[in-house]
Amino acid sequence: MNDVSGFSWDERMVPTLASNDCGCVLMHTRGRPQEWRNLPPLDFGEVVPFVLEGLRHLSDRAVRAGVDRERIVVDPGFGFGKRFDENFALLAGLVELQQLKFPLLSGTSRKSFLARVAKNLMKASDSGRLAGTIATVTASILQGAHLVRVHDVRESLEAARVADSILKTGKSAEKVASGITPAL
Repeated sequence: MNDVSGFSWDERMVPTLASNDCGCVLMHTRGRPQEWRNLPPLDFGEVVPFVLEGLRHLSDRAVRAGVDRERIVVDPGFGFGKRFDENFALLAGLVELQQLKFPLLSGTSRKSFLARVAKNLMKASDSGRLAGTIATVTASILQGAHLVRVHDVRESLEAARVADSILKTGKSAEKVASGITPAL
């Protein structure tokens, strides 16, 4: 189950989830869509702690209702009630969400905040968002995302392979630095 409200807009969602054996994505959403334009901005340093606390609340609620921790994935909800710059602050601090000890999903594909950066270079069409998507998919993986939700699968897969290679090489370098020779 994937509910963009983090199972908070319909009180029946958590009990329904608890009574089934499927996995779930708990996504952070700040407010409701009709409220997003009027939400006060968050300071750069407030974004990650705000989302972290929100995801902690959602996951605690799900676990208390009987959802096994092994069935939960968390999603910071890029774009869902976050302003343009707040999305970049969230992406920069994504690694901090790992303290929740759940797999982390990042869904930045074709988001409007990417088009806003690219608007000076190209039209904000889907193809204009591809470069931004690839950049944020790569950044997400390097920041600890376990899963990425994408539209452009082939291009994103190539980016994910590169990011995974960077991470693998970094781990090998750590072993070499510690005196352990990696078996590549």
